[in-house]
Amino acid sequence: MRDKMYQALMRKYEAEVADAKFKIDTFIERTIIIPEHIDLTGEIDKLLQIITDAEDKMSTLRQHYGKMESDK
Repeated sequence: MRDKMYQALMRKYEAEVADAKFKIDTFIERTIIIPEHIDLTGEIDKLLQIITDAEDKMSTLRQHYGKMESDK
């Protein structure tokens, strides 16, 4: 059960990172201005925060509940 929880959370955070990176790449590669996203730097900043948060959570999860921890 613990291993399933760990894997589910890791996949969730990895998906958040992948989604945010895809959106950033799309903003950078497309020169079209989308009316809802006029503040591109602000949008990219928000997406970078999502990446940072997810990576921090993955690191914390590994540190406290990684494979070595579950062996205890």
